[in-house]
Amino acid sequence: MRITLVASGVLPARGYGGTERQVDWLTTELVRAGHHVVLIAGAGSSHPLCEVRGVSSEAQCRAAIPVDTDIVHFNGWYVEVPFPTLNTEHGYLPGEPRRQKNWNFVSASHARNHGRKTFVYNGFPADSYRLASSKNDRLLFLAGIARAGKNLNRAVDLARRYNFRLDIAGGARWTLLTRSQVRRDGVFFKSLGSRYRFHGTVDGDEKLRLLGEAKAFLNPIAWEEPFGMAPVEAMLCGTPVLSTPRGALPEIVDGDTGLLFDTDAEFAAALDAVAGLSPQRCRDSAADRFPIAKTAKGYLDLYARILDGEVLP
Repeated sequence: MRITLVASGVLPARGYGGTERQVDWLTTELVRAGHHVVLIAGAGSSHPLCEVRGVSSEAQCRAAIPVDTDIVHFNGWYVEVPFPTLNTEHGYLPGEPRRQKNWNFVSASHARNHGRKTFVYNGFPADSYRLASSKNDRLLFLAGIARAGKNLNRAVDLARRYNFRLDIAGGARWTLLTRSQVRRDGVFFKSLGSRYRFHGTVDGDEKLRLLGEAKAFLNPIAWEEPFGMAPVEAMLCGTPVLSTPRGALPEIVDGDTGLLFDTDAEFAAALDAVAGLSPQRCRDSAADRFPIAKTAKGYLDLYARILDGEVLP
């Protein structure tokens, strides 16, 4: 199959770039499966296994699509083109108008929250993640620290109330003064002291080390998370997740990979119980449920349905 994959960001991703990582990994898996892939992405992008066409506008994106493509899979830009298309939404935009047909989402709850049914879970190159040789007694918060929905405010409060040490990654500490909600919550000042250790934006080996060595991954989100890539990355490193049951997290966290909580009392019980979860079983569960090969198969099935003339519900 001749597939055109589109992302508006630059590949390979550095730092966060969750959507870009998914497109990068999907490209690799599709090429390895024998498909011809052209990748259209932000100017300066590259990929070792396929042709890459860098663009910086919707018009350039439209013009860059090969005339002989079988299907265009948009993960950004979402322009209208005279080709069969699949549009995967990675963000949370339930009120966004969607003129194009054939929309896909990244979890069942994500699709439901947008009034749709079709979804394919995100996937990961599981062999790129590893168990740590040892665990510490710290919990890890890894997300955009200035994004109120990620709820660093509650993570900081839980650490103080239940007397645990917290590693915090996902941005420079000063950014807590730049967003109105976290500034009003006083997170910058509440997180002073040796209990809290900030690591900035992490990637590569440092990210894997933090994910693998943590006692648990703390994810007290206060929004409808479309999927939750960082929690799954923690699971793949053998680190269980403690999360509020928002968005896709009830789909992502199972009995081997973590516990869900709403109230502080439920968190305390979960924190006690998480020590009984096996790092190996945690990793095995995530690797079995969220491999990139399964994601690629899900997308290939959607491509075939669209090329057969079906309009996705």
